[in-house]
Amino acid sequence: MSRCVFHRIREQFDAEDNAALEQLLNTSSHITVARIMTGAGFRMSEHTVRRHKKRDCHCEPVNL
Repeated sequence: MSRCVFHRIREQFDAEDNAALEQLLNTSSHITVARIMTGAGFRMSEHTVRRHKKRDCHCEPVNL
């Protein structure tokens, strides 16, 4: 299964960038995060951000 876009982005970032991304996710709306990340060259939709923030993405293991 492919990983969430945020997991793939975090693999590219250093510790400082990851901390900034985490702060952005924790303090901004999903629409704002999507716009900022797309503007920085990481194209994503507000739905992708919403799923990640709700822990309903591929970052979380599926419990069957």
